[in-house]
Order: sequence, then structure tokens, then C-alpha cells
Amino acid sequence: MTETTDEAQIIAAERARRQAIMDDDVDALAAGMADSFHYAHINGMVEDRATFLARIAAKVVKTPHTSASDMIVRLRDGYALLTGRSYIEYDWITHESRGVVETLFLSVWEKQDGKWKIAAYASTPLPSY
Repeated sequence: MTETTDEAQIIAAERARRQAIMDDDVDALAAGMADSFHYAHINGMVEDRATFLARIAAKVVKTPHTSASDMIVRLRDGYALLTGRSYIEYDWITHESRGVVETLFLSVWEKQDGKWKIAAYASTPLPSY
């Protein structure tokens, strides 16, 4: 199956988002996020756009590496769904914890001013089977 321009743009935007997280680049993250951004973390924590960006700016969690694989884009009228596998290495400075999380994820993307922006992200543990 041939990837469309929109699909390629969304996958590129997801890779750029993850690079911005590794770089603690708040401006790049903000530019790629919808105003209504909603993040449901695997640990149950939920953040809106302002809270997520403030946490990244405060550098309370360092992400030395994150990547996504097995990504599939499903285009819909006015939005797109992106699913895949996520790998995240983290160092939570304020909680003195470090680790690796591998998940399945679902994100929602909206096209705004000609660019795809992430509106929501949620993840779940990999199945044990």
C-alpha cells in the first residue's frame, strides 16, 4: 500500500514530536500541538497542553530516547488516527526513578493551518501474550 502525503506528514510529525521531547524543545512541541491537546499517560496521569509543556520546560523528566514503530495512519474526515508501538527511556528527576516503557499508543491528529497537529495521545501496556 502506498503512503499518502498526509500519512507521511503525520508520521514525520510524530517523529519530530519525539525528537523535541528528547531535546526538551518546548517551542517545537508547542508548534506541533493543537490547543485542545490531551495526554493520558500509561500511569494514569492526565495532562492538558499547558501542563504538558510546563513539565517539559521544568525538565523534571528527561527522555534520553523515545521512538515509535509499526505506525499506521487512518485518515478520517477532518482528523487522523495514528497507532503504533512506543519505546521510551525516562529519568524522572523529582521521583528519582528511571526506566523503560514499551506501549501501544493511539494519537489523534487535526489539520490546522495546513499542518497536522497532535490533539490527543494515550498509551496502554503491551499485551502479555
